[in-house]
Amino acid sequence: MSEQNQFSNHGNSNDELSTGLKILSFCIPLAGGIIYFTNKDAMPNKAKSACHMALWGVGIGILLNILTALLGIGAGM
Repeated sequence: MSEQNQFSNHGNSNDELSTGLKILSFCIPLAGGIIYFTNKDAMPNKAKSACHMALWGVGIGILLNILTALLGIGAGM
């Protein structure tokens, strides 16, 4: 078996991000960024999932802030 095939991450179940870490990455995007940078070389699929969830979390957070500002919800308005 060649070294490249031996260390390939295709089909490796360890290269999937767990549901708990996906939720953590979504709710705390900084954690998703840390997971991404610590796994980007060894486990690229795990890193990609963490990055996507963190970006979704940032996007949804910005959207919710815009909506609350437009609707005047919170902050005593």
